[in-house]
Amino acid sequence: MNKEKNNFKYAQVLVDINKLDTKTFSYLIPENLKDEIQVGQSVLVPFGRRKEGLKAYVVGFSDYLEEGIKAKEIIEILESDPLFNLEYLKLLSWVANYYFCDVQTVLKTALPQKFFEKNVKNYRKPKKENLVLKTQKIENNIVLSPEQEKVYQEIKKINSKTSLLYGITGSGKTEIYFKLIEDTIKEGKNVIFLAPEIALVSQLTMRTIERFGSETVAIWHSSITEAEKYETWKKLRNNEIKILFGARSAIFAPIKNVGLIIIDEEHDSSFKQTMPNPRYNAKDVAKKLCELYDAKLILGSATPSIESYYEAINTNSLFKLKNRYNDATLPKVVIIDMKTERAEKNYSLFSKTLKKNVEETVSKGEQVIFLINRRGFSSYTQCMDCGEILACEKCAIPLIYHSQTNSYKCHYCGYELPFDTKCKKCGGDNFENFGIGSQKVEISARATFPDLRIERLDSDNLSKKNEHIEILKRFQDGEIDILIGTQMIAKGLDNKNVTLVGVINADLSFNLPDYKSSERGFSLLTQVAGRSGRGDKKGKVIFQTYNSDNEFLKNAQEQDFEGFWENEIAMRELLDYPPYSKMIRVILSSKNEYRAQKSALEIEFHLTEYIKKLSLDETLLVLGPVECVLKKIREEYRYNILIKNKLQEQGHKTILRFLKSIKLPQDVIMVVDIDPSDIL
Repeated sequence: MNKEKNNFKYAQVLVDINKLDTKTFSYLIPENLKDEIQVGQSVLVPFGRRKEGLKAYVVGFSDYLEEGIKAKEIIEILESDPLFNLEYLKLLSWVANYYFCDVQTVLKTALPQKFFEKNVKNYRKPKKENLVLKTQKIENNIVLSPEQEKVYQEIKKINSKTSLLYGITGSGKTEIYFKLIEDTIKEGKNVIFLAPEIALVSQLTMRTIERFGSETVAIWHSSITEAEKYETWKKLRNNEIKILFGARSAIFAPIKNVGLIIIDEEHDSSFKQTMPNPRYNAKDVAKKLCELYDAKLILGSATPSIESYYEAINTNSLFKLKNRYNDATLPKVVIIDMKTERAEKNYSLFSKTLKKNVEETVSKGEQVIFLINRRGFSSYTQCMDCGEILACEKCAIPLIYHSQTNSYKCHYCGYELPFDTKCKKCGGDNFENFGIGSQKVEISARATFPDLRIERLDSDNLSKKNEHIEILKRFQDGEIDILIGTQMIAKGLDNKNVTLVGVINADLSFNLPDYKSSERGFSLLTQVAGRSGRGDKKGKVIFQTYNSDNEFLKNAQEQDFEGFWENEIAMRELLDYPPYSKMIRVILSSKNEYRAQKSALEIEFHLTEYIKKLSLDETLLVLGPVECVLKKIREEYRYNILIKNKLQEQGHKTILRFLKSIKLPQDVIMVVDIDPSDIL
């Protein structure tokens, strides 16, 4: 394609060095590059003493330089095809400014850097085809129910950029998504469809291919190979993809002409990146993307986040599906108090009621799900001679025993000890494992139900490509009687032969010292309960608990989101937690605990004084500093400052302006987390 000759003398570039923020530098455009250079290209430029050059990105052009500046010349164009346009750059700049990081850092997250190295031609076609994309299109004549049709028409009419589709489990939200996707494609526009778990991405992609075919559908998440990503990248650049599925990072994919973004299970914390920078939330990035491209955003969930539900109510953009599709009934939920079981000498992981129901369910040719929201074999390991807890040396948190590798592992840094390790306090080897993990449930289930076909699905046993797809397919085909898993199996599975769900320890998610723990616990239990009885057969759910009086557990038993919402929103208002404020979390860490604590105390003091001088101390509230719940991770001691911002954008700018002015010792690291998903 012939390009018009560029008549500008200078190119403005972002040099690929962190901490330069959005500062641009002017470089002279060589005559031989004037008809080639474009915004969005990566180029090689001399910088400082590095004569061999650094990578930079072209973001604009000019004919003028500030007085006294002599521009160096661009060395070469590294990638002839532009990596972004000005609209995309606006999005990345917004992410950098909002989430307190450099544009260069955002670029590295958004653009797959490996594709633009000089060995890019080494990428070949993927060796193994993704099984999801081999799904066949099926002719279907699914008709929306009157309730679905009403909600679909209302969403079509609304002017708001963002709509929340709240529908109880099994109400048919996906069919409404499909109608909106169909409309968007007919308008000549494209769709981004996000889900929180890779397993759920696969399920939704297969259902979509059955409806629309595979020719213009693609997947983007961390479990596909670099070769697959490169193939998808090229198709996106050529506008060959109409529907892109993925986890949170797919929000940065360069799909063109976006008309609709769907975020399913929008309540899930997986949409928030907790590390490294940028610590973005895909939902907020999606909102900005829709604003820039005049697209619509649909958030969907049976258990919406408190913030999304509050916003939808206040913008008249809340749409409800209160009935299951085809008038199917919600499953009956039974709460079993495990204290009573133990009093009756039942020390098994499974209550007598659950055992009996499993046997009855499988005898009828139906299937079972067991949820245990913790990986590994146990929760912690203790020396029975001296009482010492076996902990990670780098993170100061309990190591988890894994039966598959017969070793103790840290789930934060990967630190590992062999099974025959000795106690560091007393030298003994009399260890005992306490608590329950998914591996322990699997071993116990195989011993309790020896004649049944049992599989486990969690991130620990997904080492092979397509393994999760193969397990889910075998479950869907009736080749597995009991599927055991973590939260990975709690959302989106639509197997109409599942009529029993057992939650092995329903208390786990409610016990974390975090203001969102009740919301997470309620959502998880409600979601997994919704996997039961989705077809013509009646479903049953059994919550095993040691705290049967938990009010939120009873809300989940009744599938009562609105009852949960009323209690939770009252607590949030009383304590000024989101949505009544925006949260900013500042973590100070160092290998020297005293230095981390001292830095945190100094920042809190100066920040509080700064806020008082601006007379904003009633709307910007500083809490702490205190030790983080997870005090030590990867050998770094951590202290926490929380800021409740009731001033929205003005407060956000005020706090970040102060934080940018801070000069820290080299051995102290400051992490700023905007809208944190937890405060652990």
